[in-house]
Amino acid sequence: MIKGSIRGVIVFALLGASMASAQSSQAARDAFTLVVNPGPQYRVLKTLFWFIKIPAYPQMACWIETEDGKYVQAVYVTAGEGKNRYSFAPRNGRPEALPAWSHRKGPGTNGADAVSGATPAAASERTASVAPAAGLHRVVVFLEVNRAFDYNERYTRSNSGVNGQPSVIYKTELDLSKGPVRSRFVPYGTGAVDGSDGSITPGSEGITTALTIVDSVEIVFGPK
Repeated sequence: MIKGSIRGVIVFALLGASMASAQSSQAARDAFTLVVNPGPQYRVLKTLFWFIKIPAYPQMACWIETEDGKYVQAVYVTAGEGKNRYSFAPRNGRPEALPAWSHRKGPGTNGADAVSGATPAAASERTASVAPAAGLHRVVVFLEVNRAFDYNERYTRSNSGVNGQPSVIYKTELDLSKGPVRSRFVPYGTGAVDGSDGSITPGSEGITTALTIVDSVEIVFGPK
C-alpha cells in the first residue's frame, strides 16, 4: 500500500478475558490485537465556517465472522459508530459512514459499545473485553474505514453526501487452531455510498484518497 507520511502505529489490544489471575493466560491466548499504521489521509484539516480549521479523523470498525458469513463479534469500533456519537447527524445516525459493519452486526449495538472508543489522534493502545475466541477455528476478519468530506472527481458533494468516497473494506483470514498468528489485511471492496444496505462491491474503482487513510493494517491472535 502507499506509504503514509504519518508513521505512528495505532495498536488496539482486545483481550478475551481478564477477570482473575487464573484466567490471565487464557485471556492472552484469546487476544485479538488490531495494528493500524495511519496513511497520509488519516488526519486532514477541514475548514469550518470559512476560516476555522479542524482535524478530521476516520471512522473504523473491525469485526470477526465465520467462514460462512455469520457475525461473531466486534474487535474495535470508533465511538461515532459504536455509540452513535456523530455531530450534527440526523436521527438515524450516519448509515453511510460504515454501512457494511452497521448492517452485518444486526440491531442495536451488539456489543460494539463495549469495544468502542474515540479515534486516536496518534500512537496509542486500547484494551477492552470482548467475547472469547474459544471454539472458533478459521475466521474472516473485516476492517471498514471511512472519513467524512473525502470527495474526488467521481464522488462529489452533489452525488455522494457527507462522506464523499464510500467506505473501504479490508479483509483477512485467520486459522486460530494454529495458535498465535498474524495476518495483514488487504483491500477487498467498498460499502454502499448511501448506506442503504450492507453489500460490499469488490474492487476499488473510482477510489483515490480513501485508499490512503490507512497505510497498513494487521490483526494478531494470541499473546502480543
